[in-house]
Amino acid sequence: MKKLLSAIAVLTVASSLLSVRASAQDKFQGGFFLDNYNYSYRINPAIMSEKSFFGLGLGSVEMGLSSGLGVSSLIYPNANGDGLVTFLNPNVSTEEMMTHLGKDNPFGLDANINILSVGKRRENKFYSFEINLRSDLGSSIPGDLFRFLKEGNSTTPYDLSALYIGAKAYTEIAFGTATKMDNLTIGFRLKGLVGLANADVRFEKADVLFNEGVIATDIEGKARVAFPWATFYNDDNGDLNARMDGKPAPAGYGGAVDIGFKWNPFESLSLTGGINDLGGIFWKYNGVAKAADQFTFDGFNKIGGQSGYEDDLNQAKDDFLEIANLQVLEGVTDSGFERLAFTANLGAKYRLPILSFISVGALGIYHFDQIAPYWDARGGLTVSPFGFLSLTANYGRNTEGNVLGLAASVTLLFVNAYIGVDTFVDRVGIIPVDGFKFPKYGGVPVPIDPFRCKLTFGLNMQFGTRYRN
Repeated sequence: MKKLLSAIAVLTVASSLLSVRASAQDKFQGGFFLDNYNYSYRINPAIMSEKSFFGLGLGSVEMGLSSGLGVSSLIYPNANGDGLVTFLNPNVSTEEMMTHLGKDNPFGLDANINILSVGKRRENKFYSFEINLRSDLGSSIPGDLFRFLKEGNSTTPYDLSALYIGAKAYTEIAFGTATKMDNLTIGFRLKGLVGLANADVRFEKADVLFNEGVIATDIEGKARVAFPWATFYNDDNGDLNARMDGKPAPAGYGGAVDIGFKWNPFESLSLTGGINDLGGIFWKYNGVAKAADQFTFDGFNKIGGQSGYEDDLNQAKDDFLEIANLQVLEGVTDSGFERLAFTANLGAKYRLPILSFISVGALGIYHFDQIAPYWDARGGLTVSPFGFLSLTANYGRNTEGNVLGLAASVTLLFVNAYIGVDTFVDRVGIIPVDGFKFPKYGGVPVPIDPFRCKLTFGLNMQFGTRYRN
C-alpha cells in the first residue's frame, strides 16, 4: 500500500495527463466499414474475410488508450489572468475542481498483439485460427483523492473506496467459423484463454478523515497477485516486494465465445449483430495481502498552500507513506473467476447498386466494462475504387462525446497492409516542450477533455479468390 499510495500521490497529475484507462479491450470498430480487412470477424464472427490470408507477428496489432480525465480536469486559467495553474492552486476552488471530476475517474491501456493468424475463405464458408497476446492495464482514481490533496484539513471524511488498480496478461487461442445459408450467415469463435499474470488492488471501504493535524483511517481492502513465478513478502521496512523463486506455470485458465449473424434481405444490404468475449478466466492467486485496518496518524502537513504543486505532491507522498500498507498473508492463497469485458453490437451496410465501389454503413455497440461501461454509435462511408485499395471514414457519438475513425487497406501483389484509428477527442490543446517542436503545432497536442483512442495496423499475406462481402 505504501508504494501504491506513493505512486498515486506523486504521479496523479502526470498519469492523468497521459490519460490511460484500462480494461478497454474493445474491437477496432473502423474495421466494420473497411473493405478487404482480414480481421472483420473479430467484430462479428459472421463477417467473413474477403480472401484467405496468413499473418505472423505483425498480422494485427491493436492498442487502446482512453481516459475519464483530461487536462481541463487538472489545469485551469489563473483567476488573475496570468497563465495557467494546477488544481492545487488556492485560486481554484474545490467546488470548481470537483465539477470536472467524478466519484471514480477510470483510465487505462489495452493491447492485442497477434502472434499467428490464418484464415481460409471459400464462397459460402470461412475458417479462422489465431494466437494472440492480450494485456490490460487499468485503474480508477477517486475524485475525493484530488479533494484530499487540495484541502487536507476537513471535517468530512474522504471516500477513497473507488481506488482501483489492476493489470493482467493472457494468451488467447481462437478458432472461428462462419457459414452462409442463402441470405443468412451464422458465425462463432471459440477461445481458449491461458492466464500469464494478474494483479489488482480493491477496496470495499477506504475512509480518510483529516482534522487538526490528525489522520484517521478506516480501510477494508486487499491486493491479489496471480504470478506463480514469484513469491511475495514484506521487507524490513514493511514494503511489499517479490522474489523470483517460483516455478513457471500458467496463472489461470478460461474460455470465451463470440457469436454473430449477418442477414442480407437483398444483395446490396447486410444487417449484422453479435456478442464478443462472453466468458472469462479462473485465476489462481498465489499472493494475497490485506490493507491496514483502523488507526490514526499525527503529523500530516496540509498541502495546497503557497508552495509549488511539486512540493505539495512530494509532501503528500511522504505523509501517505505512513497512512497504510499492504501486509502479505503468509500461506494464504485465493482464486476467483473474472469475466471479460464483453461487447454487443448491431450494424448495417449498404453498397450502392450502380456505384458498387461505394458503401455506407452504421454501427452501434455497448461495451459491458466493469470499470467504465460505454456505448458508441457511428455512421461510415467507404470508397474502394480499385480491388487493391479501400478507404473509409466514420463519425458518430459515444458516452463521452464525438467520435471519428479513419482506416485504409492496401494490397500489392499478395501482401496486404492496413492501418486505422478510432478516436474520440472534442478539444485539443498545445503544451510547449523545450527543445521539441511537434510538426505544425509547435508543441505537443494533448486532449483537453476525456478521450478514447484505438490504433490498429497489420501486415498479412493474402491468397486465393476474393469474395466481396
